[in-house]
Amino acid sequence: MCKLESYQIAKLVRCRINLKDAKLHDAYYPAHLSVALIDAVFNPRVHYESQVVPIIKRYCRYFGLRWVRTGEDRENLPLATDQETLTDLIAHYKKYGVEQMMDSVFKSRHYSPRTEIPKAKNVYRAALALQKIGIDNLQDAASASPEAIKCALMPLKGISKWTIHMFLMYVGNDDFVKADIHVCNFVNEALGEKVLPEEAERLVRKAAQNFLSVTPRLLSYKIWEYGSHKI
Repeated sequence: MCKLESYQIAKLVRCRINLKDAKLHDAYYPAHLSVALIDAVFNPRVHYESQVVPIIKRYCRYFGLRWVRTGEDRENLPLATDQETLTDLIAHYKKYGVEQMMDSVFKSRHYSPRTEIPKAKNVYRAALALQKIGIDNLQDAASASPEAIKCALMPLKGISKWTIHMFLMYVGNDDFVKADIHVCNFVNEALGEKVLPEEAERLVRKAAQNFLSVTPRLLSYKIWEYGSHKI
């Protein structure tokens, strides 16, 4: 049954989405691990282009950073010495405090879904949790076990499975899907019935691998892009 359902998703993709020469958004090539983490934590339930991107750019301007890797070499991680580390990010919070980071740096008081925890505070909490398992830069995150990252972040209130998947996708893992509202809606339309996010994630991954010859990460992004443009 799973094979038939994933085929139905692939069939709708072929009808609705042009995968020829498909590329990931610039955000999937962060110049710093701190930027990837900020993006992933602020991402849920906030309009990406009009709200999340400006938040990231304000952070980068404040600390004199570039947001993403550019040019022909963007597939390669920057030298560790050229990156802002999680140690640096944590140091900003220790210097300015959560309130000033919210009001002067991010200029955002968005809260993590179903909590009273500001997303700016969860960035700090997540950075501390990742640092505890030896992750400080992009190379560390790319080489770490996804399960280790999940175990470090899942106990944090307001950091969902999908936030972690987004983070893993930003640091270069091709095997993950973020089953947000756009991906779930697309899967529901393809199948003619509503499925749980976990099932949507599994079926999109299978569709990518078995029928479309693209990575789950790229297919997840292209479905998200298609759905976000329909609103």
